[in-house]
Amino acid sequence: MPHGEGAAARGGPESALAGSRSVLRALEILELLAGQDVPMSLARIAKEMGIPKTSCLGLLRALNARGFIRQDAAGGYGLGVRSFEVGAAYLRTMTPTRAVAGELRGLTGNLGMTSHFAVLDGDEVIYLAKHDPPGSGVRLASELGARLPAATTAVGKAQLAFAAPAEDGALAEVRARGYAVDDGMTAAGIRCVAAPVFDVRGCCGAIGVSYLAQEDAPATEVCGAVVAAARRASTELGGHWSAGEAPLQGAQ
Repeated sequence: MPHGEGAAARGGPESALAGSRSVLRALEILELLAGQDVPMSLARIAKEMGIPKTSCLGLLRALNARGFIRQDAAGGYGLGVRSFEVGAAYLRTMTPTRAVAGELRGLTGNLGMTSHFAVLDGDEVIYLAKHDPPGSGVRLASELGARLPAATTAVGKAQLAFAAPAEDGALAEVRARGYAVDDGMTAAGIRCVAAPVFDVRGCCGAIGVSYLAQEDAPATEVCGAVVAAARRASTELGGHWSAGEAPLQGAQ
């Protein structure tokens, strides 16, 4: 029997549980330090964690040994370079299309509408992901790989509003309320609502939904769902969702 398995067997469930608690406490320390602008003392960390200083010191030493935290000359603790490396690895693997995949499925499932994700390329948008509701007989312009004018599409306007200072009144409004609307400009009778998605560098695309304008869909509900999906995708990408906090308005 391998040494590790024998130790686990001898320790039983109690040892495994104690080990799990230690791991969770170590992670909680990392989360605590991540929220601080200056290093924290051992006494303060122990107090915030609600654990004895001796237990806290053991966890800090283990994290410090692996480079996840560092100790400065004054004895304070802060995040170490290993924490940055782990976070950077996550960002390398979490691409925008991956981050929005689940959100598109959710929007289509909850609203019964076609959802899509597009990125800005010059004065056009390129559709990189799309999710259709079952049995949809409506053919939309937002096919995968399709290019459409950014200035007339909701996904385009949602990004243009953040690509540069919005001097245009319509784009300034998009920036303030956090979503854009295309009411039949791209395809007659089709309404689209889109919200920007942000990564660590800024706006990296837009999530949108399209549906028949004649459908009796509550505008505030649709806009709210799209904005919420864009916010969650931005969080997955490590971005700050910097659109305005204006109350949601109906699609005009």
